[in-house]
Amino acid sequence: MATLKNIADKFNVSITTVSRVLNYDKTLSVSNELRQKIFSYAAKIDYKTPRNRPRLKTNRKYRVAIVHWYSQAHEIDDPYYDGIRRGIQQHAQKHSVDTVLFYKTDRSFDMVESEDFDGIICIGKFSDSQIKRFLRVSKHLVFIDSSPNEGLYDSVVIDFNYAVKTVLSLLIKKKYKKIGYIGGVEYISKNIKLGERRELVFRDYLFQRNLLETKHVHVGNITSESGYRLMKEILRKKDRAEVYFCTNDSIALGALRAINEKGIRIPEEIGLIGFNDHPTSKYTSPPLSTIHVYTEFMGEQSLQSLLERIEGRSISYKKIVPVKLVQRETLK
Repeated sequence: MATLKNIADKFNVSITTVSRVLNYDKTLSVSNELRQKIFSYAAKIDYKTPRNRPRLKTNRKYRVAIVHWYSQAHEIDDPYYDGIRRGIQQHAQKHSVDTVLFYKTDRSFDMVESEDFDGIICIGKFSDSQIKRFLRVSKHLVFIDSSPNEGLYDSVVIDFNYAVKTVLSLLIKKKYKKIGYIGGVEYISKNIKLGERRELVFRDYLFQRNLLETKHVHVGNITSESGYRLMKEILRKKDRAEVYFCTNDSIALGALRAINEKGIRIPEEIGLIGFNDHPTSKYTSPPLSTIHVYTEFMGEQSLQSLLERIEGRSISYKKIVPVKLVQRETLK
């Protein structure tokens, strides 16, 4: 069985340091790089904290709803959410928890209210009215990829601010002077548009360094088809960026296809980096540089939080899961 000492010995730190990192102690003064290494190695050796080895207080089997803010077709196109769902279901199986999936449809989330659940895991971004509907079903809500009210609900998120700054810092270090962005608009509902957090950080970071050129910012949808179309439009212009940061790997894969069709050399003539580390990203031509997100771990942690709330924990908290930069061959 993996222990804290195994991890501590690996990185020549104390057991206390490892424990505090794995328990999301924000007061601990260690580098983000070390935090990432500890989380990565803990996942590799399958270490479980005591909090991750719950003992249910009753013999009753819990029933949990997993509510997605997107359609099933969207999940197929974007494995980011598929990985989160698999993490939840794998953890649920270990602890004899029944899960029921709900994807967004034209009827929104009417079907959730028709059943009884001990708690709900909400994947994505939801409006206040949608959250009120969920509360009619259960008072125990946990959110993944958003934190609508940190004082009331547990949440599991990644640090988008840190992730995007890590990408841009690397690109600047590599002497790229014209940095572009390809992203998409997201919607909570038909009438509520959500600003893309990665784009906001991208704009602010480059603006502060006098490197932002808005003509190199391109926004469509969060799909590979959109990435393909936008990159084809970009390649028709004489003035384009030297490298493009894509808001997810699906967009990057579409952009990569457009570049390859045009016969433009990567990374010599144009660079590309994605986000999420799509399972196929390491097998593209050339292999795609990206940001790796521990999606299955996020799913596991969300269910663990929900079990704790069901069993009586009243204080909410937010878990911030680190990411890892993966350099492959689409950057010079």
